[in-house]
Amino acid sequence: MLIKILHLSNYFIALTLMLLVCACAPKEHIAEKQKRLVNEHKILIGSSDPVTFFVPPYTRIDSKIPKAEIYPAAQTSLHDSLTGIEDALAIYPSGFVTSQIDAIFISGEMFFEGMSAGGTYHHSWIIVASTTDPAGESNYDSALYGVHHELSSFIYHQSSIISRFWGDLMPVDWQVKNGYKETLAINNMPIDYKNGFLNNYATTSVENDFNTYAEFVFARSEELIELAKTHSLVAKKLRLFIDAYSKQSPDMAAFFKKSPLLQVSAPYELDVITDKFHIDVSSIKPTIIYPNEQ
Repeated sequence: MLIKILHLSNYFIALTLMLLVCACAPKEHIAEKQKRLVNEHKILIGSSDPVTFFVPPYTRIDSKIPKAEIYPAAQTSLHDSLTGIEDALAIYPSGFVTSQIDAIFISGEMFFEGMSAGGTYHHSWIIVASTTDPAGESNYDSALYGVHHELSSFIYHQSSIISRFWGDLMPVDWQVKNGYKETLAINNMPIDYKNGFLNNYATTSVENDFNTYAEFVFARSEELIELAKTHSLVAKKLRLFIDAYSKQSPDMAAFFKKSPLLQVSAPYELDVITDKFHIDVSSIKPTIIYPNEQ
């Protein structure tokens, strides 16, 4: 009994020392973290005044986004936002992100026509929003999902596969939502998985639907696998998504060949999808991620 007590005592002493070491370990400074990510991923990451959100050959005047109010990020928000960005970037093959964009900027609150948004993209960069509101979405989640979501718009606009075929998978009576107030309105209706939508925001445009698939593919893949097994339209959209990304680079194609997502996506059938398509004219657009749909 005495030996057992001594062993337990030694265990708790070791555990206490380990916790003390972890508690005393210095937290990586925000500036150091930002610099490290820039060096590791060879991409500009900024978080100052939104008027500086541009990269050459663009200039200060190009940082202005029509109908947007974008505020600087609070210093206290940056660590979690940077961690979300770090975890998002780690998913992609080396060099893929920089083949699509030149910079990621962290802003504070972001509004389009008075409606709160979680991110947007412009020219050759993306912006992810942060908040100091404890009741809002976590800055980590906003950055993690925001990187995947906004980055996917650059693939979307390059992909002939998506522009030709994704619209045919939308419901017959479906219509694109017009204006930020309609697009960003809170929608608490049940999610329409049967028609291949992963959240209600995805129903607002073809591009937003594609963006939402990016969130699930790269950050919620286990959930997406189960949905694709159950809903045929989810499996079909997943196949189109994988094809669009795979055509961007051999490394991205190899990434998906090893992914269990490929196994649950629909068989390749572009030759039997009709050639008509819905025209989606969304360009600069906001992103909002609804907490009740996470």
